[in-house]
Amino acid sequence: MKKLRKAQLECANWNVGNCLGCDLYIDRGYLKRNNWVPVFQYLDSGKVGEPCSVEKGCKYFDKFVAR
Repeated sequence: MKKLRKAQLECANWNVGNCLGCDLYIDRGYLKRNNWVPVFQYLDSGKVGEPCSVEKGCKYFDKFVAR
């Protein structure tokens, strides 16, 4: 299956061919200090409303969809 088709079917950021721009940051260093891992959600303003860039490379797709 092509990456673009997989993004269309499985990516939470897909919105009619455009990206919603949501991403997650996992602070693994915090685990060593406090015994749990916080997950932060943020918007990547460079991707919001832009055409899906999965063919060029998308960290969100690689981390959460392609696995």
